[in-house]
Amino acid sequence: MTVAGADYYESQYGDYELQNPDAKLDFYLALVRRHVASDGRLFELGVGLGRFLERASAEFRCAGVDVNPHGVAYTSERVGSDVHVEVGSYDDIPEERAVDAVVAWDVLEHLPDLSEGLSVIHARLAPGGHLIAVVPVYDGPLGFLVRRLDRDPTHVWKLGRGEWREHVEAAGFELLEWGGILRKLFAGRYYAHFTRPQALLRSTGSAIYFVGRKR
Repeated sequence: MTVAGADYYESQYGDYELQNPDAKLDFYLALVRRHVASDGRLFELGVGLGRFLERASAEFRCAGVDVNPHGVAYTSERVGSDVHVEVGSYDDIPEERAVDAVVAWDVLEHLPDLSEGLSVIHARLAPGGHLIAVVPVYDGPLGFLVRRLDRDPTHVWKLGRGEWREHVEAAGFELLEWGGILRKLFAGRYYAHFTRPQALLRSTGSAIYFVGRKR
């Protein structure tokens, strides 16, 4: 199910800028820097309203897609003409010039066919390329709360952390690292982004991040 237009962002995110603060984007960029060389080819699957892509385009050769035309238009204005952004999904990851990394921040749970999506991402990556992603998890001590508060009709895959890792490895990726994230709730919205201490968050966080390398 797809919810298009500005209404989706308003209903699911409230204040998009507030929910994507610099600290959160700093964590995402640090994760990418650990695995992708500066000036590498980076493709964002699900650009949202463009906060990450705007930051990443200063360091990497970026492009991206989103199924929501409003998000694509907003992101295009934000990043400028040097970064190609279009309406689309994983089928629009370039075939002719393989990318070094695909990033997907809270996107994979939306894919109608997860196995196909992961397979296409794997095929479109350069040898040794990386899939770097964040997904919500619905297991652990906070799983019931995540399910209760999740009112996004486009969330198709409501999986536990072990199930996500199994899907990624089954698609041909070597899991290089993964960890937990806790997103603090206030009035039904996520407003804070905690990634420490990992010893605790791996098993209790409301989301996980992971890096998979193409075998």
